[in-house]
Amino acid sequence: MHTAPLTLFDLDSKDGTPFSPKVWAIRLLLNYKQISYSTTWVGFADIGTVLPAAGVPPTRRSAPLYTVPAILDGERAISDSRAIAEYLERTYPARPVRLQAHKGVVETHILWPLVPLVVPNVVNILNERDTDYFVKSRRQIFRKELHEICPLSEREAAVQTLVDALTALAGLTADKNPEGWVFGAVEPVYEDFELVGLFMWLKVGGLPGLWERIKDLNNGRWGALLAAAQPYMEID
Repeated sequence: MHTAPLTLFDLDSKDGTPFSPKVWAIRLLLNYKQISYSTTWVGFADIGTVLPAAGVPPTRRSAPLYTVPAILDGERAISDSRAIAEYLERTYPARPVRLQAHKGVVETHILWPLVPLVVPNVVNILNERDTDYFVKSRRQIFRKELHEICPLSEREAAVQTLVDALTALAGLTADKNPEGWVFGAVEPVYEDFELVGLFMWLKVGGLPGLWERIKDLNNGRWGALLAAAQPYMEID
Protein backbone atom coordinates (compact mmCIF):
# COMPACT_ATOMS: atom_id res chain seq x y z
CA MET A 1 0.00 0.00 0.00
CA HIS A 2 1.32 3.43 -0.91
CA THR A 3 1.74 5.90 1.92
CA ALA A 4 2.11 9.14 -0.07
CA PRO A 5 -1.13 10.82 -1.19
CA LEU A 6 -2.29 10.31 -4.75
CA THR A 7 -2.42 13.25 -7.11
CA LEU A 8 -5.71 13.86 -8.90
CA PHE A 9 -5.63 16.14 -11.94
CA ASP A 10 -8.74 18.27 -12.37
CA LEU A 11 -9.82 21.17 -14.56
CA ASP A 12 -9.37 24.71 -13.29
CA SER A 13 -12.21 27.23 -13.49
CA LYS A 14 -12.63 30.95 -12.99
CA ASP A 15 -13.76 30.63 -9.38
CA GLY A 16 -12.08 27.32 -8.59
CA THR A 17 -15.28 25.26 -8.54
CA PRO A 18 -14.83 21.73 -9.96
CA PHE A 19 -17.09 20.93 -12.90
CA SER A 20 -15.58 18.03 -14.85
CA PRO A 21 -18.09 15.15 -14.60
CA LYS A 22 -15.60 12.33 -14.89
CA VAL A 23 -13.24 13.90 -12.38
CA TRP A 24 -16.15 14.27 -9.98
CA ALA A 25 -16.82 10.52 -10.29
CA ILE A 26 -13.22 9.73 -9.35
CA ARG A 27 -13.20 12.30 -6.53
CA LEU A 28 -16.33 10.73 -5.07
CA LEU A 29 -14.73 7.29 -5.33
CA LEU A 30 -11.55 8.48 -3.60
CA ASN A 31 -13.49 10.15 -0.82
CA TYR A 32 -15.84 7.20 -0.35
CA LYS A 33 -12.90 4.80 -0.13
CA GLN A 34 -11.10 7.23 2.21
CA ILE A 35 -7.99 7.34 0.03
CA SER A 36 -5.64 10.24 0.74
CA TYR A 37 -5.06 12.49 -2.28
CA SER A 38 -4.38 16.04 -3.36
CA THR A 39 -5.74 17.89 -6.38
CA THR A 40 -3.60 19.52 -9.05
CA TRP A 41 -5.63 22.07 -11.01
CA VAL A 42 -4.91 22.34 -14.73
CA GLY A 43 -6.46 24.70 -17.26
CA PHE A 44 -7.82 23.36 -20.53
CA ALA A 45 -5.00 25.09 -22.39
CA ASP A 46 -2.31 23.37 -20.28
CA ILE A 47 -3.55 19.78 -20.21
CA GLY A 48 -1.54 18.90 -23.31
CA THR A 49 1.73 19.90 -21.65
CA VAL A 50 1.16 19.20 -17.94
CA LEU A 51 -0.13 15.63 -18.25
CA PRO A 52 2.53 14.22 -20.59
CA ALA A 53 5.21 15.93 -18.50
CA ALA A 54 3.86 13.98 -15.51
CA GLY A 55 4.02 10.73 -17.48
CA VAL A 56 0.26 10.42 -17.93
CA PRO A 57 -0.69 8.40 -21.04
CA PRO A 58 -3.01 9.90 -23.68
CA THR A 59 -6.65 8.85 -23.82
CA ARG A 60 -7.40 9.80 -27.42
CA ARG A 61 -5.85 9.18 -30.84
CA SER A 62 -6.77 12.61 -32.16
CA ALA A 63 -6.58 16.06 -30.57
CA PRO A 64 -7.10 16.67 -27.74
CA LEU A 65 -4.90 13.68 -26.88
CA TYR A 66 -4.93 14.19 -23.12
CA THR A 67 -7.95 14.41 -20.85
CA VAL A 68 -8.83 14.43 -17.18
CA PRO A 69 -9.23 12.68 -14.86
CA ALA A 70 -5.71 11.41 -14.43
CA ILE A 71 -3.93 10.27 -11.30
CA LEU A 72 -0.41 9.74 -10.06
CA ASP A 73 0.06 7.06 -7.43
CA GLY A 74 3.72 6.67 -6.63
CA GLU A 75 5.33 5.83 -9.97
CA ARG A 76 2.02 4.89 -11.57
CA ALA A 77 0.36 7.38 -13.92
CA ILE A 78 -3.14 6.44 -15.04
CA SER A 79 -5.68 8.13 -17.30
CA ASP A 80 -9.29 7.39 -18.31
CA SER A 81 -11.92 7.39 -15.59
CA ARG A 82 -12.86 3.71 -15.86
CA ALA A 83 -9.21 2.60 -15.86
CA ILE A 84 -8.61 4.77 -12.81
CA ALA A 85 -11.64 3.35 -11.00
CA GLU A 86 -10.53 -0.22 -11.75
CA TYR A 87 -7.02 0.56 -10.51
CA LEU A 88 -8.32 2.07 -7.28
CA GLU A 89 -10.53 -0.95 -6.61
CA ARG A 90 -7.63 -3.35 -7.18
CA THR A 91 -5.10 -1.36 -5.20
CA TYR A 92 -7.32 -0.07 -2.39
CA PRO A 93 -9.90 -2.83 -1.77
CA ALA A 94 -11.29 -1.38 1.47
CA ARG A 95 -14.83 0.02 1.16
CA PRO A 96 -15.39 -1.63 -2.23
CA VAL A 97 -17.57 -0.05 -4.90
CA ARG A 98 -19.09 -2.13 -7.70
CA LEU A 99 -17.87 -0.88 -11.08
CA GLN A 100 -19.70 -2.94 -13.68
CA ALA A 101 -23.22 -3.06 -12.24
CA HIS A 102 -24.77 -0.74 -14.85
CA LYS A 103 -21.87 0.09 -17.17
CA GLY A 104 -22.83 2.49 -19.97
CA VAL A 105 -26.30 3.32 -18.65
CA VAL A 106 -25.43 6.82 -17.42
CA GLU A 107 -23.66 7.74 -20.65
CA THR A 108 -26.42 6.34 -22.83
CA HIS A 109 -29.33 7.90 -20.96
CA ILE A 110 -28.02 11.16 -19.50
CA LEU A 111 -24.66 12.29 -20.91
CA TRP A 112 -25.77 12.88 -24.47
CA PRO A 113 -28.99 14.74 -23.59
CA LEU A 114 -26.88 16.98 -21.31
CA VAL A 115 -24.21 17.84 -23.90
CA PRO A 116 -26.16 20.57 -25.77
CA LEU A 117 -27.32 22.08 -22.48
CA VAL A 118 -23.89 22.25 -20.86
CA VAL A 119 -21.06 22.42 -23.41
CA PRO A 120 -22.00 25.84 -24.89
CA ASN A 121 -22.19 27.33 -21.38
CA VAL A 122 -18.98 25.93 -19.88
CA VAL A 123 -17.10 28.74 -21.59
CA ASN A 124 -18.65 31.16 -19.08
CA ILE A 125 -16.88 29.61 -16.09
CA LEU A 126 -13.39 29.40 -17.61
CA ASN A 127 -10.38 31.68 -17.33
CA GLU A 128 -9.72 33.79 -20.42
CA ARG A 129 -6.81 31.69 -21.71
CA ASP A 130 -8.80 28.50 -21.32
CA THR A 131 -11.83 30.09 -22.97
CA ASP A 132 -9.93 30.57 -26.22
CA TYR A 133 -8.69 26.99 -26.12
CA PHE A 134 -12.13 25.61 -25.29
CA VAL A 135 -13.84 27.43 -28.15
CA LYS A 136 -11.25 26.24 -30.69
CA SER A 137 -11.11 22.65 -29.44
CA ARG A 138 -14.90 22.27 -29.29
CA ARG A 139 -15.18 23.69 -32.78
CA GLN A 140 -12.85 20.90 -33.87
CA ILE A 141 -14.77 18.21 -31.97
CA PHE A 142 -18.34 19.28 -32.85
CA ARG A 143 -17.59 20.79 -36.27
CA LYS A 144 -19.62 23.86 -35.35
CA GLU A 145 -19.47 26.97 -33.19
CA LEU A 146 -20.58 26.77 -29.57
CA HIS A 147 -23.75 28.79 -30.15
CA GLU A 148 -24.72 26.39 -32.95
CA ILE A 149 -24.68 23.33 -30.68
CA CYS A 150 -28.00 24.27 -29.11
CA PRO A 151 -29.58 27.38 -30.68
CA LEU A 152 -32.19 29.23 -28.66
CA SER A 153 -34.92 27.90 -30.95
CA GLU A 154 -33.98 24.32 -29.99
CA ARG A 155 -33.40 24.85 -26.27
CA GLU A 156 -36.77 23.83 -24.86
CA ALA A 157 -36.82 20.74 -27.04
CA ALA A 158 -33.37 19.85 -25.68
CA VAL A 159 -34.60 20.36 -22.12
CA GLN A 160 -37.58 18.10 -22.80
CA THR A 161 -35.24 15.44 -24.18
CA LEU A 162 -33.33 15.55 -20.90
CA VAL A 163 -36.53 15.39 -18.85
CA ASP A 164 -37.68 12.35 -20.84
CA ALA A 165 -34.27 10.70 -20.36
CA LEU A 166 -34.40 11.27 -16.60
CA THR A 167 -37.90 9.82 -16.45
CA ALA A 168 -36.73 6.75 -18.35
CA LEU A 169 -33.78 6.34 -15.99
CA ALA A 170 -36.06 6.72 -12.97
CA GLY A 171 -38.18 3.90 -14.38
CA LEU A 172 -35.17 1.65 -14.92
CA THR A 173 -34.04 2.12 -11.34
CA ALA A 174 -37.43 2.24 -9.61
CA ASP A 175 -36.55 -0.79 -7.46
CA LYS A 176 -33.60 1.02 -5.87
CA ASN A 177 -33.51 3.52 -3.01
CA PRO A 178 -35.98 6.30 -3.93
CA GLU A 179 -34.42 8.71 -1.44
CA GLY A 180 -30.70 8.38 -2.15
CA TRP A 181 -28.50 6.35 -4.46
CA VAL A 182 -30.05 5.73 -7.85
CA PHE A 183 -28.22 2.53 -8.85
CA GLY A 184 -27.11 1.22 -5.49
CA ALA A 185 -29.48 0.36 -2.69
CA VAL A 186 -27.87 0.95 0.70
CA GLU A 187 -24.39 1.66 -0.69
CA PRO A 188 -23.44 3.43 -3.94
CA VAL A 189 -22.09 1.79 -7.07
CA TYR A 190 -19.78 3.59 -9.48
CA GLU A 191 -22.63 4.62 -11.77
CA ASP A 192 -24.07 6.65 -8.90
CA PHE A 193 -20.84 8.62 -8.83
CA GLU A 194 -20.93 9.04 -12.61
CA LEU A 195 -24.46 10.42 -12.42
CA VAL A 196 -23.55 12.81 -9.59
CA GLY A 197 -20.64 13.99 -11.74
CA LEU A 198 -22.95 14.80 -14.63
CA PHE A 199 -25.32 16.68 -12.35
CA MET A 200 -22.41 18.72 -10.96
CA TRP A 201 -21.33 19.45 -14.54
CA LEU A 202 -24.84 20.75 -15.18
CA LYS A 203 -25.14 22.59 -11.88
CA VAL A 204 -21.79 24.41 -12.18
CA GLY A 205 -21.34 24.85 -15.91
CA GLY A 206 -24.67 24.26 -17.58
CA LEU A 207 -27.63 26.32 -18.71
CA PRO A 208 -28.40 28.73 -15.83
CA GLY A 209 -31.32 27.58 -13.71
CA LEU A 210 -31.67 24.18 -15.36
CA TRP A 211 -30.50 22.18 -12.35
CA GLU A 212 -33.17 23.91 -10.27
CA ARG A 213 -35.75 22.84 -12.86
CA ILE A 214 -34.83 19.16 -12.82
CA LYS A 215 -33.65 18.38 -9.29
CA ASP A 216 -37.20 17.85 -8.01
CA LEU A 217 -38.40 15.81 -11.00
CA ASN A 218 -39.35 12.16 -10.55
CA ASN A 219 -40.31 12.63 -6.91
CA GLY A 220 -37.14 14.51 -6.08
CA ARG A 221 -34.90 11.61 -7.11
CA TRP A 222 -32.06 13.73 -8.46
CA GLY A 223 -31.82 16.20 -5.63
CA ALA A 224 -31.89 13.27 -3.20
CA LEU A 225 -28.97 11.71 -5.07
CA LEU A 226 -26.82 14.81 -4.59
CA ALA A 227 -27.81 14.91 -0.93
CA ALA A 228 -26.69 11.29 -0.53
CA ALA A 229 -23.37 12.10 -2.20
CA GLN A 230 -22.72 15.23 -0.14
CA PRO A 231 -20.54 13.49 2.50
CA TYR A 232 -18.15 12.39 -0.26
CA MET A 233 -17.86 15.69 -2.15
CA GLU A 234 -14.98 17.16 -0.16
CA ILE A 235 -12.34 18.80 -2.37
CA ASP A 236 -8.73 18.06 -1.39
